[in-house]
Amino acid sequence: MSLIAHNYQHNSHVASIEERPTGKTKIQLDDLSMLQPHVLYVSTRQRGNGILRYIRNVPFSYANIVPDYLVAPNRCVLFLSFKYHNLHPQYIHRRIAELNSGFDLRILLCLVDVEDNASILLFLNKLCCINNLTLILAWTEEEAARYLETFKAFEGKDASLIQKKKDMGFSEQVADTLGCIRSVNKTDAVTLLSQFGNIKNIMTASLEDIRQCPGIGEKKAKRLFDAFHKPFSSTQTKQHSVEPNEEVGTTIAESKGDVGNHLDGDDVVIIN
Repeated sequence: MSLIAHNYQHNSHVASIEERPTGKTKIQLDDLSMLQPHVLYVSTRQRGNGILRYIRNVPFSYANIVPDYLVAPNRCVLFLSFKYHNLHPQYIHRRIAELNSGFDLRILLCLVDVEDNASILLFLNKLCCINNLTLILAWTEEEAARYLETFKAFEGKDASLIQKKKDMGFSEQVADTLGCIRSVNKTDAVTLLSQFGNIKNIMTASLEDIRQCPGIGEKKAKRLFDAFHKPFSSTQTKQHSVEPNEEVGTTIAESKGDVGNHLDGDDVVIIN
């Protein structure tokens, strides 16, 4: 906790916890060793902020902290409304000055709640570049709350979730392709590849040949066969189902014509 102690120059008193009627907890964070990893900590100065009523997926507690939101011991968030910035343009400068450089990630979460915002965006973009802040824009309070929940939920995740996957070998590529078919797993893909030799032979195999592969049941074989032989387009599928009825429609039309030829002008025929 040396980094946390460096971030906050407070007395090393034990945190005091006060239960509130709403079920939330107010914490005096004089000692950050009391931090709970699953809790989003909210500064007491943010009490009454409209975005808090939309935070439902992560628990949060009020605390006497310097940033507005603490999503991790080394990650913090400052919140700024554009309307408030127009009324108090020096506020953001003071809040940034109160933060120290001990945070690995410093986020400025802005609520864009004014129509004429081009000059404000230009100013804040430059301000964040100078002060090593990440600028996040939200157009509604609910959207801002989703950002806070996401920052907290992915606190312990690394960048591998959004990084490009490593190049896969041929067997892995086949398994990844066949795995798109319902109930076909990696073991099934290896079995099919060893049985037929390549993906082309798998695609052109008959239903009976697929059934003979070990571990491939009746339903799984049918799904595999249909995946490579049924039309991909729903339009084509409908056309195939309509074609057999075209002759029937023609016959009915011809029958109506024949009936009409044998009727006089005063005759009436009702066809259901």
